[in-house]
Amino acid sequence: MSEIRTLPSPGDGVSERIAEAIRERSPLEPVVGVVLGSGLSEAVETVRAAAVGEQADLPYADLPGFPTTTVMGHAGRLWLGSVGDRGVAIFQGRIHFYEGHGMALASITSRVAAELGARAMVLTAATGSVDPDIEAGTLVVLRDHLNLMGENALTGWRYPDGSPAFVDVSQAYDPELADLALASARAHLGGTDPGRIREGVYAALAGPAYETPAETRMLRQLGATVVGMSTVPEAVAARALGMRVLGLAFATNAAGVEVSHEDVLAASRAAAGTIGRVILELVERF
Repeated sequence: MSEIRTLPSPGDGVSERIAEAIRERSPLEPVVGVVLGSGLSEAVETVRAAAVGEQADLPYADLPGFPTTTVMGHAGRLWLGSVGDRGVAIFQGRIHFYEGHGMALASITSRVAAELGARAMVLTAATGSVDPDIEAGTLVVLRDHLNLMGENALTGWRYPDGSPAFVDVSQAYDPELADLALASARAHLGGTDPGRIREGVYAALAGPAYETPAETRMLRQLGATVVGMSTVPEAVAARALGMRVLGLAFATNAAGVEVSHEDVLAASRAAAGTIGRVILELVERF
């Protein structure tokens, strides 16, 4: 990817090695990358059912330099296939900052997708609702984010000339893609429960502990709609690599109240089909 060589990178060569290993197993060139968050891996089945031609299903463990997932609900597999004439790379599970990885690996999905040729990223996540008007089960299309993780995804990145990666993220989430996602979600769900489709702002905390009630009040005052422990590193890296970004957050619970990871997974699995249909419709429009 000659264009990527003019863009910033962390300079560790990891995404290049992973992409090379993927190409040895599949010739498919995706136009879009998708990351499925906690409990949402089953959304790939909706896309798989519409796929045509050759497909590949690769465990992260088989890709040199790609960390294995350690979080329940993250399958740790990369699916490659075509929907119509559009190649898709779906990462079933992500690598988290709170697992002890640096930001360069917390954004590895976007980096690999860009290296493979993808021009856009669809980032999905299970989140807690900060807005009391947003109930569990609501799909939130992201318009912006708050990075409260204590580190930027582009720390240490450089342009080929050695200069720091000063990247404009004033529109981290592509407005046109967000509008398309809202329209698609409303077409699928709006007739039965229009209140379960919203748009908003994602607050990213480092995790892995869930938020306290005081932290939830703080986030609400800062303008957050939902809160999670991912997505932002991938979104910022994708923008640095010239990609369009769509963020889809599924509110699994109210933030600041007692919750378990098992509760989050159960709620997410119920939404996987809807997320899959929205992704499928968007892919066909890229």
